[in-house]
Formats: sequence, structure tokens, C-alpha cells
Amino acid sequence: MGWHDATVYSITFPQANFTISFDIDYIFKWHRTQTELRGWDVAPCTLEFQNISDLKMSLDWQMQGDTTILDITRQNRQLSPNGKFVCWDYRVELDVGVVSFTATGFEQVVRTPSIFSESQSLGRKNRVLE
Repeated sequence: MGWHDATVYSITFPQANFTISFDIDYIFKWHRTQTELRGWDVAPCTLEFQNISDLKMSLDWQMQGDTTILDITRQNRQLSPNGKFVCWDYRVELDVGVVSFTATGFEQVVRTPSIFSESQSLGRKNRVLE
């Protein structure tokens, strides 16, 4: 999966469930001809990372427009402190900074089917996660 240029509307921080969630517009397909970009297939999604620890954020919204994901990487496969789970170090690079943490994995839920759009961002009337 690739999240480059996915618009981020909100981040839900970990509570007792130890998850961090991103409300995003995920780009499923880029429509291109040989000479031009026509549009994208985009859907609103929830990207949730489970069992997170060591959350660090460095964000700067001085030049804020739409916030987008540049890249998401994972590395450093390791066992959890109790030795029962495999964990990874994740790095979510945004155009306004970086969110990093350790997690056991992620799930992305597509909230509505993708549609063709001339914009990478569908916008949100209600920015609450469903």
C-alpha cells in the first residue's frame, strides 16, 4: 500500500485502547494518459495502528493548507516486552512533520466505495471518525 498524497483530516490519539487513528482520503488509483493526469479514485478511510507505544510527534503548521501524508514506513521488527507479539517501528511522514511510534500492526477501513475525483481530497462535512 502507498499513502503518498493522502489527505489527513484528523488524528485520534491513544486512550485505553492503545490505538492511533488517521481519518484520510486514500487514493486507490491515479488516472493518467501519456500527457496528462485526469484524476483519482479516492475514498474516505480510517487508518488505525494497534497496540502503540513510544508515540512521538513533531509537527509545524506555520504554512498550513491541507495536511497530506508523504510516506509511511516500518522497520525494526521486534518482540513486545512480554515476548508475545511482533512489533514494528512506524514513521508517518506528513507535509507538516512526523508522527512515529511502535505498534503491532495496522488496519485500514474503507468507509465508502472509492469514487473518481478531479481532486485528491474529497473534503469532509463532518470530520468525526465513523
